[in-house]
Amino acid sequence: MKSLGQKQIIPVTIVTLLSLTSINWLTIAAIAPQSAQAYTAQIEVSLTRQPEESYENLLRRAEAVARAAAQRSLDGDILVTEVAVTITGQNGGAIAPILLLEVSRSNWKRRPDPQLWATYFPNTELLLGFTELNLETEPPPAPPSPTPPPPASGNTPSAPPPPASGNTPSAPPPPESPPQENAPVFLDD
Repeated sequence: MKSLGQKQIIPVTIVTLLSLTSINWLTIAAIAPQSAQAYTAQIEVSLTRQPEESYENLLRRAEAVARAAAQRSLDGDILVTEVAVTITGQNGGAIAPILLLEVSRSNWKRRPDPQLWATYFPNTELLLGFTELNLETEPPPAPPSPTPPPPASGNTPSAPPPPASGNTPSAPPPPESPPQENAPVFLDD
């Protein structure tokens, strides 16, 4: 028969072991919190062209907005290690990217200049309608010469030059055929 003391030792040992384990786990969780995950903040901002605003002014406004967005993002969250700010422009229904600012926290602290870290899109000015596309690649045709070209070689008669006055005949004259005096007649045998 087991004594009363031996029966109680097992549950007390289990309770003590579980208590020490949970205290140890809570202590570790409180002292060493979960590791933080750094990330890249991605921000998109759209700017609408103001009346009579030039492309250069829209571009400067885009740089100022990108600078403010990057600074606010880095100041607002210590886990942000990089910022990517995309600025798009709108003009008369057309939408195109103006610039993309990509910078790390350390580079931004050293030089918070959006022009240094931004990528500019070269066709935006055209896409937003600030400039016109010049499709004319061929030179314009030469005006017609006042003198007719020389006749082609051979015995074929050339067409007469166009009339000097503004009156043009309705139909060209029929071609002249040589007179036929005595046409030979062929007889069948």
